[in-house]
Amino acid sequence: MMERALRTHPFGKEFELERLPDGCERTSLGWLFGASRQWRGPNGLHVREYRDRLFAHYDRVDPRRNLIGHWLADAPFELALGSTGAVGIFASLTAGAGAVLAWVAAALVGSLAASAFVRKRF
Repeated sequence: MMERALRTHPFGKEFELERLPDGCERTSLGWLFGASRQWRGPNGLHVREYRDRLFAHYDRVDPRRNLIGHWLADAPFELALGSTGAVGIFASLTAGAGAVLAWVAAALVGSLAASAFVRKRF
């Protein structure tokens, strides 16, 4: 009964829970944002525990099963930051300043475009 009610929430939109649903397991995958603990459950459920309150949202892709897919569909900022940083570091070791800026811009645009494409599919 509780699970059916949870599925009515759209992806990424936070909602409060009265109790932790069955099937949730503690995880370190995800930002705490001030929470003391976090949990991952069935159907992409991600729960953060703040003192005596539980807040949850649904991810499109469970990072325990597909981390890259999760970055694309649910964490585009982290994907853009990570890919841009990695490309910037590599380019700075192998190219001049102009090429570094071009590669960083291409990585940023590419990661955001890939994320937008994946989000439209889900």
